[in-house]
Amino acid sequence: MLQTASPKPSPLHADSWSIVTCRLGFADLFEAFSSGAAQRDTARQPIFEEVAALKARGYGALRLPETEGGKAISLPELFALTRDLAFADPNIAHVYRNHFFVVEQHLQSPDAPLARRVLDLIAQGAMFGVAFSEAGGGPAGSRGQVPGARLQWSQSDGHYRISGRKIYSTGNMYADYLFSSAIDERSGDIVQFLFRTDTTGVVLDDDWDGFGQKLTGSGTTILNDVAISPADIFKVNEPRPDEPYLYGFTFHQIYLTTIISGIVTRVLHDALATIRGRTRNFYHGLADHPSGEPEIQSVIGRIAAYRSAIVAVVDRAVQALDAAWAGAKGSEAEGLSIAASIAAAEAKVVTDEVAANLASLLIDIGSGSAVSTAKALDRHWRNIKVIASHNPRIYKERVIGDHYLNGSLPPTGAFF
Repeated sequence: MLQTASPKPSPLHADSWSIVTCRLGFADLFEAFSSGAAQRDTARQPIFEEVAALKARGYGALRLPETEGGKAISLPELFALTRDLAFADPNIAHVYRNHFFVVEQHLQSPDAPLARRVLDLIAQGAMFGVAFSEAGGGPAGSRGQVPGARLQWSQSDGHYRISGRKIYSTGNMYADYLFSSAIDERSGDIVQFLFRTDTTGVVLDDDWDGFGQKLTGSGTTILNDVAISPADIFKVNEPRPDEPYLYGFTFHQIYLTTIISGIVTRVLHDALATIRGRTRNFYHGLADHPSGEPEIQSVIGRIAAYRSAIVAVVDRAVQALDAAWAGAKGSEAEGLSIAASIAAAEAKVVTDEVAANLASLLIDIGSGSAVSTAKALDRHWRNIKVIASHNPRIYKERVIGDHYLNGSLPPTGAFF
């Protein structure tokens, strides 16, 4: 059983966790996650137990109204929780990305039949994931990917049968339900469908071999002649030409950048602990203990300052997204949505470049004390680089520049 500990004072500020984390009672659980993060990374130990503990406390339902089993937390509060969870273990925070986007999607129209069904399942503790990514992408400029999975109607049992493979299935190992997509071979239409992960024919292959975020289960979702009820098939509704496009996928990017901001906070924490924990200094040093070295103090100051800047620019993007989703209509909603997309891209450009450098500085100031495999301090750099690889910042830089120079709109697909 997962052992939880009382929250400990942090060397960063009065306590380790944000106000919302403490108020909602997750500090002890996050503390337990934090204490085992290095060992889980080095052993490639899946996080089933940790995710189960979050499910038991209703973590996935926190955005739901209190009358429906949630805590009605705000969007900024959700991202504050995400940062704290990423501080503890970014793998655990990452596997909830798609789940919380499913929550947000269906909170937009909670009385629609599908939304009502999904939100009721979430209130009962279910975790959702998605399986949309294809090994073969569409041509440049196309909207989305054409599903490789094929849907066929079975006269014998009155179900559809679906076979196919989806890659980059982040978090699906830990989810209870998945949304996916396929081509209806009768009509040629793209359809989406919902299914339980324990359905016969569903294989969740943990073949993810990334050098960071090793425990997110971002491998392959395989469907082998999976039976899907007609009630679980949904047509993809394309927006009308006269409708303003809302950049809903901005959520994904801000969520990932928030995780990196949590890792950077952990970098500062581990830098302080590493220096304070050293018992000797180099013979050519200027102080008896490394904490008295001007060079070390300067680097700690640099990490702290840039960490604060990262948190600020990410929070700015969170506030922009919150404003875009606050209920504005028409052209106002579209303008706020575009602003949120640009703010998310700007936060990513700053965070991705600076965060990896800060993780490298942790090794520099720790010297030989920082390279222990058991401490796994290198995981911070590895995890940052893997998360940052989602729609790399070099593409974001061009989009931001084109927007400011020429008024061009950001892309409308995933991660913008």
